Amino acid sequence: MYSQSSAELRQLLIDNKAKAHGVVLESAVQSATKDKVVVLLFVDQSVSNTKVPDPRIDRSRIKMTMEYVDGRWRASKVELP
Repeated sequence: MYSQSSAELRQLLIDNKAKAHGVVLESAVQSATKDKVVVLLFVDQSVSNTKVPDPRIDRSRIKMTMEYVDGRWRASKVELP
């Protein structure tokens, strides 16, 4: 089901020439161990498409859990609180 909805969303974004550009304005570490960290991100994202050509700013607050796996930090959980 995820693969199908993901493919449909991808095509919708292509058809509408959707564009997005995000900037992390601030970040903070909520908790950390040697192999797991929880960070808080304040992100502004400029979004436009053929129906809304003038970019709109979306302000998102993200809580991301990252884990150190096989020598790389990987996101294991992303929340929009």
